[in-house]
Amino acid sequence: MNEKYEKFTLRQWRGIRDMRVNELATESGLTVKTINNYERDIDRLRGASYKNLEAIAKALGISVGDIFLSPTSEKPKYPVKEAV
Repeated sequence: MNEKYEKFTLRQWRGIRDMRVNELATESGLTVKTINNYERDIDRLRGASYKNLEAIAKALGISVGDIFLSPTSEKPKYPVKEAV
């Protein structure tokens, strides 16, 4: 099995799941500001508590490990819905 597994940014996962920031915040129990901070600053995401990462992953239907990136990850190639 020589399958390449691609990782996505938090923003990309949200786009793939067709979720707005406010929807992810509600589903994860976090604030819109927290989600925005994690999407804009990889260091904040990396410094997040495991509890927060687990809540985000569960809301997106992915594993915590799926959230983290390789240095060569690309930006989304499709529109991402923003909070209203």
